[in-house]
Amino acid sequence: MTEQPHQARQIPGDVPQLQVVWRYELLRYLRSRRLLASIAIVIAILALIYVLPPLAGSPYRGTETNSVVTVYPLDATLPGTGITIYGYGSLSSNTIDTKTLELFVNGTAYPSNNGANWVYSHSSSIMGIPLSANTILFTQNVTDKVVTASYKWHTPVQDFDTRFVSFASILVVICATFFAADSIVGEYQNRTGYLMFPNPLKRSTLWFGKYAASMTAGIVVVGLFYLGVAVLSILTLGGADDDFGLSFGFALEYLVAVTAIAYLISSIMKGSTGALVLTFFMFVMILPIVDSVSMFSAVKLSASLTFSAGVMSYSMYDPYPKDSVNSDFGITIHQYYPDELTSFVVIVIYAVVAIALSIILFKRKELLG
Repeated sequence: MTEQPHQARQIPGDVPQLQVVWRYELLRYLRSRRLLASIAIVIAILALIYVLPPLAGSPYRGTETNSVVTVYPLDATLPGTGITIYGYGSLSSNTIDTKTLELFVNGTAYPSNNGANWVYSHSSSIMGIPLSANTILFTQNVTDKVVTASYKWHTPVQDFDTRFVSFASILVVICATFFAADSIVGEYQNRTGYLMFPNPLKRSTLWFGKYAASMTAGIVVVGLFYLGVAVLSILTLGGADDDFGLSFGFALEYLVAVTAIAYLISSIMKGSTGALVLTFFMFVMILPIVDSVSMFSAVKLSASLTFSAGVMSYSMYDPYPKDSVNSDFGITIHQYYPDELTSFVVIVIYAVVAIALSIILFKRKELLG
């Protein structure tokens, strides 16, 4: 019988090897229950942030009945209309359903009559006078009369969404801690590198496979969080903020950078515990403390990664907040806000530099002992 020639097995290329590493890293997250724990944290945080305000007496919707409107006298012409304004009064800062808005003067219904009596305005100012979000402009003189209002209201979508998104930066750090901080150092501490490194597998391929798995798990967790916020916002208030997607984009960018720095820390440290602790506290405590110094030093730390991360929340503000200076009790406090474009560039730089340094250190790191 003729022998069949033996065909040499061909070593898989970098891409197939990367996919294998990616798949087994994800399985490791599932077996260690880190991914499930992160999802549980997301559900718990969403539930707590959503439930606690109503329980504390701050519902998301309500009806205001016979609310007294303080009328301030004014003698001005409404721009573009020629209508004379004799006074103005402010309602609550919540979003008001204008279809349900009713005014009463001395207990008698006082309809708008197409602007003949009053006009509901969204103007930020009139004649240089700053106005609140919900202002009534009176076209008849009611200064000496008791004016009350009844209406339905709900929490502004922007306030509702930013209340949740303010937690996104911490969630990103949790993901980096769970899925990245010990990814490199664990191969050395647990001696699994003895089985992994002798294989015909480039360390750069191994690094990117692990990083891809960390990012996949992080995207699942952060994406689930934003999806939950969007669902709650739609069910509760009928919609989400217009810039909600932009905030999600910044969150993913921040996840890329923080995960890369976690890999850099993991490439430097000699123990998993130290890498986990340093990663978490660097972004939750150390860097935020440095950022807070700018409030008193009058130095805007635009190059700070954690300062730039604030853009996740501020990107949904309308209008976007501006830097300000306040002096109270002889202390000058500078309030700085990250610029969107600058923050985008800063986060990208941190990610690229951290990835490059981490790969270099990982290639040079030896398995000893």
